[in-house]
Amino acid sequence: MSEFQLYKKRDFSAFMSDTMQFFKQFWKNYFRNYVVINGALLLLMCVLYFIFFKDMFKNLYNPGAHAGSLFTNNNNLSIMGIMLFIIVSIILSVFTTAFPMIYLKLLKTKGEEPITSSELFNGIKDIAGRMILFGLISIFILLPLAVIAFGIGALLSMVIVGIPLLVLAMPTFMVWSLQSMYIYLDEGASYFSSLGKGFKITFENYRHVVGSALVLFLFVMIVNSMFSMVPAIMMMTSIFTTGGHPEAMTMTPTMLAFYVLGLIFTFFAYNILYIHQGLIYYSSQENSAHFQALSEIENIGRDEA
Repeated sequence: MSEFQLYKKRDFSAFMSDTMQFFKQFWKNYFRNYVVINGALLLLMCVLYFIFFKDMFKNLYNPGAHAGSLFTNNNNLSIMGIMLFIIVSIILSVFTTAFPMIYLKLLKTKGEEPITSSELFNGIKDIAGRMILFGLISIFILLPLAVIAFGIGALLSMVIVGIPLLVLAMPTFMVWSLQSMYIYLDEGASYFSSLGKGFKITFENYRHVVGSALVLFLFVMIVNSMFSMVPAIMMMTSIFTTGGHPEAMTMTPTMLAFYVLGLIFTFFAYNILYIHQGLIYYSSQENSAHFQALSEIENIGRDEA
């Protein structure tokens, strides 16, 4: 098996092909470790998701039902449940976002040697604090900028020029924020310095970087939407089969299973986007520092010796 090249100059096709090549080459070790580290949190999130949202989905199609869940019918349980949901969501977000970053970092140093769960866990633990800090600061810096950009795009969408701006806004902000986070965590730069470098990475090769991110993002969203469409169709079908009476509609275990599967798939599928972002980061490093060329020179020196 050939060694996977992190440091490599890439265009649109290379970003797409190398992302797929990564999973073709490492999917067994990658997802085995992913389940070991994140599996329990994912299961807990699915349970909380079921408790919180099962009645909300029923009320969505049956407004007259006014169903209440275990938490919404008890104030104390409601507060505890919401706090637990928020805490688990934050921890799961940190672990699922940091996992591909640490995996690529270990791949850089270990090469073809198998990566272990303990190495990944220790790596995630080392950057978890800074990752949470980055997220908190971004709520007050990046989030308002994103809202403004989407607002402008929405207003301009009334004319033709606004539609492509609105379509490109999501992948552009995704690339900018994740590249900034890579720099913030991997290079230890300050927050605003990371934003500046992340902005440069995003726009210096914009067509290839954001274009490939947009294609992968749409792919994930389209496949994920299939899971939510199935229970929606089943709900609407149940209304028609009961003579058009939505009060007779019930949320079946099959419908809930599709929603839960959709949630699990979302977390797994986003690994495609995160690995793609990692390749963007290491490609930008290659463009500026030429690590691959230096490595080839060192190998020539060793071969001659």
